[in-house]
Amino acid sequence: MGPTNIFARPPLPPTLSSDFRDSLRRADKHLEQWIKVEHYRLHCAEQWPESDYNEAVLAAIRSTLKTLEATSLAPVVQPRCMVCASLQAPAVVLELPSRSHSPTAITRLAA
Repeated sequence: MGPTNIFARPPLPPTLSSDFRDSLRRADKHLEQWIKVEHYRLHCAEQWPESDYNEAVLAAIRSTLKTLEATSLAPVVQPRCMVCASLQAPAVVLELPSRSHSPTAITRLAA
């Protein structure tokens, strides 16, 4: 049996009022937005020069992200931002043809 998440919430009982369920969903949307903001902050802090302060900020942001993800009712899908996507995709270098090798070089300008 794998490790259990002590922060995992049990499913909501069906007897909860619809108003209460709606308020939980709204709260979860706020948590989702907060997670996105913290994720953005993480990428910003990763660009800072190496220092003890930078390491402390990165650790604090990662800790906050873990807490927020554990608090969320919905399963948290890792954000698919452009920075994360670029880190996971291999770099592609496109080589453009040189102008001097172009077979249809324009030698006369139109008036």
